[in-house]
Amino acid sequence: MLSFDQLLLFFTLTCFLSASPGPVMLSCMTNGGHYGMGKAFYGMAGASLGNLLLVGLSAVGLGILLTEAEGVFTLIKWLGAGYLIVMGVQLWMKPVGKSLNGEMRFTSSAQKLFWQSVGIAVSNPKAIIYFSALFPQFINPEQALLPQFALLTVIFLSLDLVWMTIYAKSGSYIVSWLKSPGHHRLFNRLSASALIAAGMLLGLTKN
Repeated sequence: MLSFDQLLLFFTLTCFLSASPGPVMLSCMTNGGHYGMGKAFYGMAGASLGNLLLVGLSAVGLGILLTEAEGVFTLIKWLGAGYLIVMGVQLWMKPVGKSLNGEMRFTSSAQKLFWQSVGIAVSNPKAIIYFSALFPQFINPEQALLPQFALLTVIFLSLDLVWMTIYAKSGSYIVSWLKSPGHHRLFNRLSASALIAAGMLLGLTKN
């Protein structure tokens, strides 16, 4: 198994990388603000599933193939960028919720948030690089692979869940502020602008 120093290094790197704002964390904050922690949890679960899929790809060596096959990597990058931009445009055009007994009415289902988050996670090239280039560096090929992958995966998912919760909670604090239609519209436009900007920056990022 990994030495304490290796585990500490992996923990530190993963903690900083997870904390950095990106498409997944941005979506968690948006979901928390629009739907509260209850529904935001489904988005967090979807993002975790997407990351688990990337762990699986890394485990069978396909993650390395994706980073080396420039055409495939570029396609994934543009799909991810397009997905974020489409989400941003939809949010910009979304009508504000109507008051119902003093509460805002939000229409996105938990299932929709779950699968949206899966798509955001698996189409993020930075995550692909992490799981294909950084993650395997902490695997000792001379030892049993499954226990090592399991341990690193648990550490990553735990840290990522902590940061997703923090981002979602920060968004949930403004739910009461969103009860005003004007505030709701402003939040939609700001969130949409952030999603569109993230998509554009992702598309312009060099491989």
